[in-house]
Amino acid sequence: MQNGFPQPEVHGLGKEIAPLGLILSQLARRTKRNRRRIGSNLEIRGILVYNGRVSSQLKIFFLLRRSLLQTMRRLWRLPQPPAPPSRLRVGDASLPFLDGINLPWLRYGGDFGANAWSPGGGVARKERREELGRELRELKAHGIDTVRWFLFCDGRAGIRCTRAGTPLGPDGCLFADFDAALEELAAAGLKVVFVLLDFLWFDEAKAVNGVQTGGRSPFVSGAYKQRHFRRRVLRPLLERYGRSPEILAWDVINEPEWATRGWGGGIIGPSVSFLKMRRFIRRAARLVHRHTGQLVTVGLGNASGLPLVRGCGLDFYQVHWYDRWQSVAPLGRPVAELGLDRPLLLGEFPTRNASLTPQAIIDLAKASGYCGALAWSWLAGDEFSGMKETNPTIS
Repeated sequence: MQNGFPQPEVHGLGKEIAPLGLILSQLARRTKRNRRRIGSNLEIRGILVYNGRVSSQLKIFFLLRRSLLQTMRRLWRLPQPPAPPSRLRVGDASLPFLDGINLPWLRYGGDFGANAWSPGGGVARKERREELGRELRELKAHGIDTVRWFLFCDGRAGIRCTRAGTPLGPDGCLFADFDAALEELAAAGLKVVFVLLDFLWFDEAKAVNGVQTGGRSPFVSGAYKQRHFRRRVLRPLLERYGRSPEILAWDVINEPEWATRGWGGGIIGPSVSFLKMRRFIRRAARLVHRHTGQLVTVGLGNASGLPLVRGCGLDFYQVHWYDRWQSVAPLGRPVAELGLDRPLLLGEFPTRNASLTPQAIIDLAKASGYCGALAWSWLAGDEFSGMKETNPTIS
Protein backbone atom coordinates (compact mmCIF):
# COMPACT_ATOMS: atom_id res chain seq x y z
CA MET A 1 0.00 0.00 0.00
CA GLN A 2 1.20 3.52 -0.81
CA ASN A 3 -0.88 6.62 -0.02
CA GLY A 4 -3.78 4.28 0.67
CA PHE A 5 -3.74 2.71 -2.82
CA PRO A 6 -2.58 -0.84 -3.76
CA GLN A 7 0.56 -0.88 -5.91
CA PRO A 8 1.35 -3.37 -8.69
CA GLU A 9 4.01 -5.96 -7.94
CA VAL A 10 7.20 -5.10 -9.83
CA HIS A 11 10.75 -6.42 -9.73
CA GLY A 12 14.25 -5.15 -10.43
CA LEU A 13 14.55 -2.04 -12.55
CA GLY A 14 10.80 -2.06 -13.15
CA LYS A 15 10.35 -1.15 -9.47
CA GLU A 16 12.14 2.13 -10.13
CA ILE A 17 10.35 2.91 -13.39
CA ALA A 18 6.81 2.02 -12.23
CA PRO A 19 6.13 5.32 -10.38
CA LEU A 20 7.31 7.24 -13.44
CA GLY A 21 5.03 5.25 -15.71
CA LEU A 22 2.08 5.76 -13.37
CA ILE A 23 2.54 9.54 -13.33
CA LEU A 24 2.93 9.70 -17.12
CA SER A 25 -0.25 7.72 -17.59
CA GLN A 26 -2.05 10.05 -15.18
CA LEU A 27 -0.98 13.12 -17.15
CA ALA A 28 -1.97 11.52 -20.45
CA ARG A 29 -5.41 10.63 -19.19
CA ARG A 30 -6.14 14.01 -17.60
CA THR A 31 -8.41 15.27 -20.31
CA LYS A 32 -11.99 16.48 -20.27
CA ARG A 33 -13.21 13.08 -21.42
CA ASN A 34 -11.57 11.26 -18.48
CA ARG A 35 -12.64 13.71 -15.78
CA ARG A 36 -15.74 12.98 -13.79
CA ARG A 37 -17.13 14.64 -10.70
CA ILE A 38 -17.82 12.58 -7.61
CA GLY A 39 -19.51 15.02 -5.24
CA SER A 40 -17.00 17.80 -4.62
CA ASN A 41 -14.03 15.57 -5.52
CA LEU A 42 -12.15 14.88 -8.77
CA GLU A 43 -10.93 11.32 -9.47
CA ILE A 44 -8.02 10.84 -11.84
CA ARG A 45 -7.03 7.15 -12.30
CA GLY A 46 -7.44 6.31 -8.62
CA ILE A 47 -5.89 9.50 -7.14
CA LEU A 48 -8.49 11.64 -5.33
CA VAL A 49 -8.03 15.38 -5.43
CA TYR A 50 -10.04 17.05 -2.64
CA ASN A 51 -11.06 20.40 -4.10
CA GLY A 52 -7.54 20.84 -5.47
CA ARG A 53 -5.87 20.85 -2.04
CA VAL A 54 -3.99 17.51 -2.25
CA SER A 55 -2.70 17.51 -5.82
CA SER A 56 -2.20 19.98 -8.63
CA GLN A 57 -0.48 20.20 -11.99
CA LEU A 58 2.56 21.73 -10.30
CA LYS A 59 2.82 18.94 -7.74
CA ILE A 60 2.54 16.31 -10.47
CA PHE A 61 5.34 18.07 -12.36
CA PHE A 62 7.66 17.90 -9.34
CA LEU A 63 6.76 14.27 -8.72
CA LEU A 64 7.58 13.48 -12.33
CA ARG A 65 10.92 15.27 -12.15
CA ARG A 66 11.86 13.52 -8.89
CA SER A 67 10.99 10.07 -10.23
CA LEU A 68 12.93 10.74 -13.42
CA LEU A 69 16.03 11.85 -11.53
CA GLN A 70 15.86 8.85 -9.20
CA THR A 71 15.56 6.48 -12.13
CA MET A 72 18.50 8.06 -13.96
CA ARG A 73 20.72 7.84 -10.87
CA ARG A 74 20.01 4.12 -10.60
CA LEU A 75 20.62 3.56 -14.31
CA TRP A 76 24.01 5.27 -14.09
CA ARG A 77 25.03 2.84 -11.37
CA LEU A 78 24.23 -0.26 -13.44
CA PRO A 79 27.39 -2.25 -14.30
CA GLN A 80 28.50 -2.15 -17.91
CA PRO A 81 28.62 -5.50 -19.78
CA PRO A 82 32.18 -6.83 -20.03
CA ALA A 83 33.91 -6.77 -23.39
CA PRO A 84 33.87 -10.16 -25.17
CA PRO A 85 37.12 -12.14 -25.18
CA SER A 86 39.14 -11.64 -28.34
CA ARG A 87 40.67 -15.13 -28.42
CA LEU A 88 39.25 -18.61 -28.70
CA ARG A 89 39.84 -20.93 -25.77
CA VAL A 90 40.14 -24.71 -25.90
CA GLY A 91 40.20 -25.96 -22.34
CA ASP A 92 42.66 -23.75 -20.50
CA ALA A 93 44.57 -22.79 -23.64
CA SER A 94 44.02 -19.47 -25.40
CA LEU A 95 44.49 -19.71 -29.18
CA PRO A 96 46.26 -17.03 -31.24
CA PHE A 97 44.45 -15.22 -34.05
CA LEU A 98 42.98 -17.94 -36.26
CA ASP A 99 44.43 -17.80 -39.79
CA GLY A 100 42.41 -20.03 -42.06
CA ILE A 101 40.44 -20.66 -45.18
CA ASN A 102 37.25 -22.32 -46.36
CA LEU A 103 38.29 -25.43 -48.27
CA PRO A 104 35.20 -25.78 -48.53
CA TRP A 105 34.94 -29.11 -50.39
CA LEU A 106 36.56 -31.18 -53.12
CA ARG A 107 33.09 -31.88 -54.54
CA TYR A 108 30.05 -30.23 -52.99
CA GLY A 109 28.17 -32.80 -50.93
CA GLY A 110 30.31 -35.65 -52.25
CA ASP A 111 33.28 -35.75 -49.87
CA PHE A 112 31.59 -37.77 -47.13
CA GLY A 113 29.31 -40.71 -47.83
CA ALA A 114 27.98 -42.42 -50.92
CA ASN A 115 25.11 -41.91 -53.36
CA ALA A 116 24.12 -42.99 -56.87
CA TRP A 117 26.65 -40.57 -58.35
CA SER A 118 29.51 -41.92 -56.23
CA PRO A 119 28.59 -45.36 -54.87
CA GLY A 120 32.17 -45.94 -53.68
CA GLY A 121 32.04 -43.02 -51.23
CA GLY A 122 34.03 -39.80 -50.97
CA VAL A 123 37.56 -38.91 -49.91
CA ALA A 124 38.42 -42.44 -48.76
CA ARG A 125 38.66 -43.47 -52.41
CA LYS A 126 42.28 -43.65 -53.47
CA GLU A 127 42.26 -40.97 -56.18
CA ARG A 128 40.27 -38.50 -54.06
CA ARG A 129 42.43 -39.09 -51.02
CA GLU A 130 45.53 -38.33 -53.03
CA GLU A 131 43.90 -35.15 -54.34
CA LEU A 132 42.93 -34.15 -50.79
CA GLY A 133 46.45 -34.70 -49.50
CA ARG A 134 47.93 -32.47 -52.22
CA GLU A 135 45.48 -29.65 -51.52
CA LEU A 136 46.01 -29.74 -47.76
CA ARG A 137 49.79 -29.75 -48.04
CA GLU A 138 49.64 -26.80 -50.40
CA LEU A 139 47.45 -24.91 -47.93
CA LYS A 140 49.90 -25.57 -45.12
CA ALA A 141 52.76 -24.35 -47.29
CA HIS A 142 50.95 -21.01 -47.66
CA GLY A 143 50.65 -20.44 -43.93
CA ILE A 144 47.15 -21.80 -43.37
CA ASP A 145 46.44 -23.30 -39.94
CA THR A 146 42.70 -24.03 -40.09
CA VAL A 147 40.24 -25.11 -42.78
CA ARG A 148 36.46 -24.93 -42.78
CA TRP A 149 34.98 -27.98 -44.52
CA PHE A 150 31.34 -28.70 -45.44
CA LEU A 151 30.01 -32.12 -44.43
CA PHE A 152 26.39 -33.03 -45.31
CA CYS A 153 25.81 -29.91 -47.45
CA ASP A 154 22.32 -30.24 -49.04
CA GLY A 155 21.78 -33.82 -47.86
CA ARG A 156 22.78 -35.60 -51.04
CA ALA A 157 25.07 -38.18 -49.37
CA GLY A 158 26.13 -39.70 -46.06
CA ILE A 159 22.72 -40.45 -44.50
CA ARG A 160 20.41 -43.46 -44.84
CA CYS A 161 16.68 -42.64 -44.81
CA THR A 162 13.40 -44.51 -45.03
CA ARG A 163 11.11 -44.05 -48.01
CA ALA A 164 9.24 -41.46 -45.95
CA GLY A 165 12.45 -39.51 -45.41
CA THR A 166 13.09 -40.42 -41.78
CA PRO A 167 16.83 -40.66 -41.04
CA LEU A 168 18.09 -44.13 -40.05
CA GLY A 169 21.77 -43.39 -39.51
CA PRO A 170 25.09 -42.82 -41.30
CA ASP A 171 25.57 -44.67 -44.56
CA GLY A 172 28.24 -47.32 -45.03
CA CYS A 173 30.91 -44.94 -46.34
CA LEU A 174 30.61 -41.95 -44.01
CA PHE A 175 32.97 -43.09 -41.26
CA ALA A 176 35.57 -44.41 -43.72
CA ASP A 177 35.62 -41.03 -45.45
CA PHE A 178 35.87 -39.26 -42.09
CA ASP A 179 38.79 -41.44 -41.02
CA ALA A 180 40.64 -40.70 -44.27
CA ALA A 181 39.97 -36.95 -43.97
CA LEU A 182 41.28 -36.77 -40.40
CA GLU A 183 44.39 -38.75 -41.28
CA GLU A 184 45.20 -36.35 -44.13
CA LEU A 185 44.53 -33.32 -41.92
CA ALA A 186 46.87 -34.73 -39.26
CA ALA A 187 49.58 -35.40 -41.86
CA ALA A 188 49.34 -31.81 -43.09
CA GLY A 189 49.24 -30.35 -39.57
CA LEU A 190 45.87 -28.60 -40.01
CA LYS A 191 42.84 -28.10 -37.78
CA VAL A 192 39.32 -28.30 -39.17
CA VAL A 193 35.92 -26.74 -38.53
CA PHE A 194 33.30 -29.14 -39.91
CA VAL A 195 30.08 -27.54 -41.18
CA LEU A 196 27.27 -30.02 -40.59
CA LEU A 197 24.54 -28.47 -42.78
CA ASP A 198 24.42 -25.87 -45.54
CA PHE A 199 21.41 -23.59 -46.04
CA LEU A 200 20.70 -25.52 -49.28
CA TRP A 201 19.69 -28.38 -46.96
CA PHE A 202 16.38 -26.46 -46.75
CA ASP A 203 15.95 -25.98 -50.52
CA GLU A 204 13.10 -27.52 -52.48
CA ALA A 205 13.62 -31.27 -52.91
CA LYS A 206 14.97 -32.23 -56.32
CA ALA A 207 15.71 -35.69 -57.72
CA VAL A 208 18.67 -35.73 -60.10
CA ASN A 209 19.76 -39.07 -61.56
CA GLY A 210 18.58 -40.99 -58.52
CA VAL A 211 19.94 -38.54 -55.92
CA GLN A 212 17.80 -36.20 -53.78
CA THR A 213 19.21 -32.76 -53.13
CA GLY A 214 17.57 -30.43 -50.60
CA GLY A 215 14.15 -31.08 -49.13
CA ARG A 216 15.52 -31.79 -45.65
CA SER A 217 13.69 -29.04 -43.72
CA PRO A 218 11.72 -31.58 -41.61
CA PHE A 219 15.03 -32.75 -40.09
CA VAL A 220 15.03 -29.37 -38.33
CA SER A 221 11.40 -28.25 -38.16
CA GLY A 222 9.71 -31.61 -37.48
CA ALA A 223 9.98 -32.97 -33.93
CA TYR A 224 9.97 -36.66 -34.99
CA LYS A 225 12.52 -36.44 -37.81
CA GLN A 226 14.70 -33.98 -35.89
CA ARG A 227 14.89 -36.36 -32.94
CA HIS A 228 15.89 -39.25 -35.20
CA PHE A 229 18.45 -37.06 -37.00
CA ARG A 230 20.08 -36.03 -33.74
CA ARG A 231 20.03 -39.49 -32.16
CA ARG A 232 20.77 -41.68 -35.17
CA VAL A 233 23.09 -39.50 -37.26
CA LEU A 234 24.66 -36.68 -35.26
CA ARG A 235 25.20 -38.49 -31.97
CA PRO A 236 27.07 -41.50 -33.49
CA LEU A 237 29.22 -39.07 -35.47
CA LEU A 238 30.07 -36.95 -32.43
CA GLU A 239 30.68 -39.94 -30.18
CA ARG A 240 33.13 -41.44 -32.67
CA TYR A 241 35.12 -38.26 -33.40
CA GLY A 242 34.51 -36.19 -30.29
CA ARG A 243 38.10 -36.56 -29.08
CA SER A 244 39.89 -36.17 -32.42
CA PRO A 245 42.60 -33.51 -31.97
CA GLU A 246 42.30 -32.40 -35.61
CA ILE A 247 38.72 -31.15 -35.09
CA LEU A 248 38.63 -27.65 -33.64
CA ALA A 249 34.88 -27.06 -33.86
CA TRP A 250 31.54 -28.07 -35.34
CA ASP A 251 29.58 -25.47 -37.30
CA VAL A 252 25.91 -26.47 -37.00
CA ILE A 253 24.50 -24.64 -40.05
CA ASN A 254 26.06 -22.45 -42.70
CA GLU A 255 24.06 -19.18 -42.97
CA PRO A 256 20.79 -20.35 -41.40
CA GLU A 257 19.15 -16.94 -41.90
CA TRP A 258 18.41 -17.81 -45.55
CA ALA A 259 16.18 -20.63 -44.31
CA THR A 260 14.61 -18.81 -41.32
CA ARG A 261 11.25 -17.10 -41.66
CA GLY A 262 11.53 -13.36 -41.24
CA TRP A 263 15.32 -13.37 -41.62
CA GLY A 264 15.61 -14.06 -45.34
CA GLY A 265 13.94 -17.49 -45.30
CA GLY A 266 11.92 -18.56 -48.32
CA ILE A 267 14.39 -17.37 -50.95
CA ILE A 268 15.69 -20.92 -51.47
CA GLY A 269 12.79 -23.10 -50.32
CA PRO A 270 10.39 -23.66 -47.42
CA SER A 271 11.45 -21.60 -44.44
CA VAL A 272 11.68 -22.65 -40.80
CA SER A 273 10.29 -20.52 -37.99
CA PHE A 274 12.68 -18.46 -35.88
CA LEU A 275 11.90 -20.45 -32.73
CA LYS A 276 12.31 -23.86 -34.39
CA MET A 277 15.63 -22.87 -35.91
CA ARG A 278 16.89 -21.64 -32.53
CA ARG A 279 15.64 -24.79 -30.85
CA PHE A 280 17.53 -27.02 -33.28
CA ILE A 281 20.73 -24.98 -32.94
CA ARG A 282 20.48 -25.08 -29.14
CA ARG A 283 19.92 -28.85 -29.10
CA ALA A 284 22.75 -29.48 -31.55
CA ALA A 285 25.11 -27.35 -29.42
CA ARG A 286 24.10 -29.31 -26.33
CA LEU A 287 24.80 -32.56 -28.21
CA VAL A 288 28.30 -31.38 -29.16
CA HIS A 289 29.10 -30.44 -25.56
CA ARG A 290 27.72 -33.71 -24.21
CA HIS A 291 29.68 -36.02 -26.51
CA THR A 292 32.83 -34.10 -27.45
CA GLY A 293 35.52 -31.87 -26.03
CA GLN A 294 35.33 -29.60 -29.07
CA LEU A 295 33.79 -26.20 -29.75
CA VAL A 296 30.50 -25.43 -31.48
CA THR A 297 29.45 -22.43 -33.57
CA VAL A 298 27.07 -21.30 -36.33
CA GLY A 299 28.24 -19.46 -39.45
CA LEU A 300 25.85 -16.53 -39.88
CA GLY A 301 25.42 -14.76 -43.20
CA ASN A 302 26.28 -11.42 -41.56
CA ALA A 303 26.36 -9.77 -38.15
CA SER A 304 22.72 -8.66 -38.31
CA GLY A 305 21.74 -12.31 -37.77
CA LEU A 306 23.31 -12.55 -34.30
CA PRO A 307 19.93 -12.47 -32.47
CA LEU A 308 19.17 -15.83 -34.06
CA VAL A 309 21.96 -17.57 -32.11
CA ARG A 310 22.43 -15.55 -28.91
CA GLY A 311 21.81 -17.70 -25.86
CA CYS A 312 22.00 -20.98 -27.82
CA GLY A 313 25.05 -22.30 -25.96
CA LEU A 314 27.66 -21.62 -28.64
CA ASP A 315 31.34 -21.42 -27.72
CA PHE A 316 32.01 -18.62 -30.18
CA TYR A 317 29.97 -16.60 -32.62
CA GLN A 318 30.73 -16.47 -36.33
CA VAL A 319 29.70 -14.01 -39.03
CA HIS A 320 30.47 -13.68 -42.73
CA TRP A 321 31.22 -10.49 -44.60
CA TYR A 322 30.92 -9.50 -48.24
CA ASP A 323 30.68 -6.03 -49.74
CA ARG A 324 26.90 -6.30 -50.16
CA TRP A 325 26.50 -6.48 -46.35
CA GLN A 326 28.70 -3.49 -45.54
CA SER A 327 25.73 -1.11 -45.09
CA VAL A 328 23.91 -3.37 -42.58
CA ALA A 329 26.92 -5.01 -40.91
CA PRO A 330 30.11 -2.95 -41.33
CA LEU A 331 33.29 -4.96 -41.03
CA GLY A 332 35.08 -2.17 -39.18
CA ARG A 333 32.54 -1.98 -36.36
CA PRO A 334 34.34 -2.92 -33.12
CA VAL A 335 33.28 -6.31 -31.79
CA ALA A 336 32.94 -4.77 -28.31
CA GLU A 337 30.00 -2.70 -29.56
CA LEU A 338 27.99 -5.83 -30.42
CA GLY A 339 27.51 -6.75 -26.75
CA LEU A 340 28.59 -10.38 -27.16
CA ASP A 341 29.56 -12.79 -24.40
CA ARG A 342 31.77 -14.98 -26.61
CA PRO A 343 34.57 -14.39 -29.14
CA LEU A 344 33.59 -13.55 -32.71
CA LEU A 345 35.12 -15.23 -35.78
CA LEU A 346 35.02 -13.85 -39.31
CA GLY A 347 34.08 -17.15 -40.94
CA GLU A 348 33.99 -16.01 -44.58
CA PHE A 349 35.32 -13.03 -46.53
CA PRO A 350 35.88 -12.63 -50.28
CA THR A 351 39.28 -13.03 -51.88
CA ARG A 352 38.14 -11.83 -55.30
CA ASN A 353 35.74 -9.14 -56.59
CA ALA A 354 35.91 -7.24 -53.29
CA SER A 355 36.57 -3.60 -52.45
CA LEU A 356 39.40 -4.62 -50.09
CA THR A 357 42.33 -6.96 -50.55
CA PRO A 358 42.35 -10.17 -48.45
CA GLN A 359 45.19 -8.84 -46.30
CA ALA A 360 43.37 -5.54 -45.71
CA ILE A 361 40.28 -7.47 -44.58
CA ILE A 362 42.36 -9.57 -42.17
CA ASP A 363 44.07 -6.46 -40.75
CA LEU A 364 40.69 -4.78 -40.26
CA ALA A 365 39.29 -7.90 -38.57
CA LYS A 366 42.22 -7.93 -36.14
CA ALA A 367 41.81 -4.24 -35.38
CA SER A 368 38.06 -4.70 -34.80
CA GLY A 369 38.59 -7.48 -32.25
CA TYR A 370 37.75 -10.66 -34.19
CA CYS A 371 39.38 -13.86 -32.95
CA GLY A 372 40.22 -15.07 -36.45
CA ALA A 373 39.42 -14.84 -40.16
CA LEU A 374 38.74 -17.65 -42.66
CA ALA A 375 39.02 -16.67 -46.31
CA TRP A 376 36.57 -17.73 -49.00
CA SER A 377 37.78 -19.89 -50.62
CA TRP A 378 40.30 -22.41 -51.92
CA LEU A 379 38.27 -24.71 -54.18
CA ALA A 380 34.68 -23.41 -54.44
CA GLY A 381 35.37 -21.77 -57.81
CA ASP A 382 32.72 -19.04 -57.48
CA GLU A 383 33.10 -15.33 -58.20
CA PHE A 384 34.41 -14.54 -54.70
CA SER A 385 37.03 -17.31 -54.53
CA GLY A 386 40.50 -16.22 -55.54
CA MET A 387 42.94 -17.79 -53.12
CA LYS A 388 44.09 -20.71 -55.25
CA GLU A 389 44.66 -18.56 -58.33
CA THR A 390 46.75 -15.92 -56.55
CA ASN A 391 48.33 -18.28 -53.98
CA PRO A 392 48.81 -15.56 -51.32
CA THR A 393 50.33 -16.17 -47.93
CA ILE A 394 48.05 -15.18 -45.08
CA SER A 395 49.86 -13.46 -42.22
